Formats: sequence, structure tokens, C-alpha cells
Amino acid sequence: MGKRTIAWGVGIVAIGALALIAYAFHAASQKRAQQREVMAMVQDTTDKLREALTQKATPDLVDAIDANLKAARAPRDPQLADAAEHYILSAREISHRRAEGDRLRARALDSRGALSGHMAHAQRRSESWLRDALALKKRLENDYFDLGVTLKALDDLLYKLPDEEKPLEARIGAATLLERDAIAAARKQAQADAQRAADELAAARRIVP
Repeated sequence: MGKRTIAWGVGIVAIGALALIAYAFHAASQKRAQQREVMAMVQDTTDKLREALTQKATPDLVDAIDANLKAARAPRDPQLADAAEHYILSAREISHRRAEGDRLRARALDSRGALSGHMAHAQRRSESWLRDALALKKRLENDYFDLGVTLKALDDLLYKLPDEEKPLEARIGAATLLERDAIAAARKQAQADAQRAADELAAARRIVP
């Protein structure tokens, strides 16, 4: 009776050990699969971010990066998931500001054209003409203000991006992340766009009555 009990006990322990080993293998396999998925989302995000900065940012592109943010989940490796989340979130916001900057610039140019066209008929000055001129000036000021705020935000986000990359770079290397040179070039462009907008606004102000 005692030997049978011992044998049952040994069998149960062995089954438990096998179950633990199987679970460990399953967990390790899950972790590797999740890590690969996160790395794929990071790589795709970098490709889309580079496109947004060097070609054209669109709402669809921003939505695609947002989808990557939602897909970059790794419960078996929460540190990797957290680092990827910060990077992809920054990429999404940068792309959004880039797209918004293009939209606001087009709006500002339209406002500037409308004001210039109105001022071309300055010989017809009247109370209504002056009222319209002031309304167009206010519209132009608002549009260029919004554009300036957006470009400043874009520059700030790009400035912070290398810090957002560091935790992820320590885990997966720099090859799948946006290069520092590309970040520097994008910042330089954002600053140049902001200066051009400021110059355009200054020039427009000089023609206002």
C-alpha cells in the first residue's frame, strides 16, 4: 500500500513537472511571437514616419500609425511593449502635426491671397470695404497663428524623439528606428517652414490699412 502511494505521488509530481515545462515552452513561444509582432509594428511605423516627413503626411497615414500603436502589444514582454508604445505614439503625433501643418499652410496662403486681392481694390475704400479688410486681416492672423503653433509643436516633438527612441534602441537596436540625421533634417525643415510663415505674415501686415 505504501509503495503504491509513493508511486502515485511520483507520477503526479512527474505530470506536474511536464505541465510546467510545457507551459514554459508555450510562454516562451508566445513571448517570441509577441516580440516579433512589436518589432514589425515599429518597423512599419518608422517607414510611415519617414514618408510623412519626406513626402506627404495624410490622415490615412496617421490612422495607419495609430493602428500600429493598438497592435503593438506584448503582455509577455511589457517593457518592450511600453518602449514601442512611446515611440509609435510620438511618430503618430509627429505625422499628425506634419499633416496639420500642410493643411494650415494651404489655409494661410488662401487667406493671404484673399487679403491681397481685397487690398488690390484699395481705391474703392468705403466703410464696408474697410470692414471686410479688417475681417480678412483677422482671418489671416488666426490662420498664421495656428500654423506657427503647429510647426512649433512639430519641432518640439522631433526634438524629443531621440529620447523616446533610447529605451527601444536598447532592446532592438537602431536599425528599425528613424535615424538621427533624418530627425535633424526634419527639425531643420520645420524651423524653416516656421520662419517662412513668420515672414509671410510680416509682409501681409504691411499691406493692411
